[in-house]
Amino acid sequence: MMALGLALALHSAVVIVEEAPQPIEAAAWLEGRWVGEGMGGSVEEVWSPAHGGQMVGHFTYAREGAPVFYEIMLIRPDEAGNLEFLVKHFDADFTAWEEKDEWVTFAAIPDQEYGQRLAFRGLTLVLDEEGQFTATVTMRRSDGSVSDVPFVMTRAD
Repeated sequence: MMALGLALALHSAVVIVEEAPQPIEAAAWLEGRWVGEGMGGSVEEVWSPAHGGQMVGHFTYAREGAPVFYEIMLIRPDEAGNLEFLVKHFDADFTAWEEKDEWVTFAAIPDQEYGQRLAFRGLTLVLDEEGQFTATVTMRRSDGSVSDVPFVMTRAD
């Protein structure tokens, strides 16, 4: 009887110890090259596979065939384990907009259900049923107004 109790306890422990998926796995659908339009120009976004619980990507915004700015992007878990999105901007000549030890952070939205949608404060990434990827950024204009700006892309791989 004691052996049966021990076997049941061990079986229960296995179920309890079962590990939840890493949050970065929720962003795996981003991996690859995306091209499209937004803000009156053409855009390209490329994401590498996850390494060490993080994903790195780069973004190019061009107008009339010439680069206007670039972004280096990082998706990683914050201290609470929720995904956050970090961005560093560069002019076409690769002059950084932010200081060396600074970047723009789109903070995690805790306890969200991950899937084909990743939501951050000020940024939403959505993959629709037709395979179209829309990154919507909340931007503050020079006149002080705030608006949501969509960048619509399709997979180019």
